Amino acid sequence: MTLSQLRNRRAFTLIELLVVIAIIAILIGLLLPAVQKVREAAARIQSQNNLKQIGLALHSHNDTLGSLPSNGNWGYGASPTAPASNNGSWAYKILPFVEQDAMYRNFNVNVNLKTFMSPARGGPGFATDGNGASGWSPSRSIGATTDYAGNWNVLNDSSSTNLANFSIQRIADGSSNTIVVGEKSLSPDQYVPRYGWNWDETIAWGGSGGTGRGAFWDGFSGTTPNNAYWNNQAGTVQQDRPGIDRGNAWGSPFSGGAHFLMGDGSVTMIRHGVVRARVWERLTPTNGEVNADF
Repeated sequence: MTLSQLRNRRAFTLIELLVVIAIIAILIGLLLPAVQKVREAAARIQSQNNLKQIGLALHSHNDTLGSLPSNGNWGYGASPTAPASNNGSWAYKILPFVEQDAMYRNFNVNVNLKTFMSPARGGPGFATDGNGASGWSPSRSIGATTDYAGNWNVLNDSSSTNLANFSIQRIADGSSNTIVVGEKSLSPDQYVPRYGWNWDETIAWGGSGGTGRGAFWDGFSGTTPNNAYWNNQAGTVQQDRPGIDRGNAWGSPFSGGAHFLMGDGSVTMIRHGVVRARVWERLTPTNGEVNADF
């Protein structure tokens, strides 16, 4: 090509450039939602797999020791030392059954446990300074956290006298009809840093809302909570968003709903905003309520 031909070659006009940029922007706009859906689908699959691993560990604990693990005793685990055998939460007690025997014997507050974390929430997965409320003793919980909470009607606190040493065999409503563990509600401001308190205590801190949902420990009597507020919260399934009342509620960052591990080891999703009474039917293991429709 000669010099004169190069000089006479037509260049892009400003309008043509703007059209090209607009087309690229449209393509990116169409692509991003698809990428986000793929990422959420992958995170959902991983969360389901986490719950299945937890289910296998709970069944192994039940078969080996004759019962499901308790949720431990309130307020223990503020130090880096491993809690006594009965003080840690249900999540701490199944560590040997998820190939974490070393963590069970030598508790390390700076190590997270992917099996207990939702991949869609991110963050470090452990609390290094719980910033607990003043006046508590101890005032903070440090170490590995969990995005999954046990159903207090099944994985009850060690101090409970109503359902102590509960086992899979004692689920009268049928193991496939009863929730054992589910994704717990969190607000995005709890992702980083992890609180270590306020319904997000660590796995070593037994008997707490960080590892349990479904019944309020101070109002628990038999099969239903005495306090109407906590009863309502126990049946709430909500999507993570700023300003939610996470409290004694279930939830997830996913758009469709939250995942729940049933007593038979299966995992199901319950949609956000489902009727609270329906969820409560699946939280009570011995009430004869087996026909809840989600």
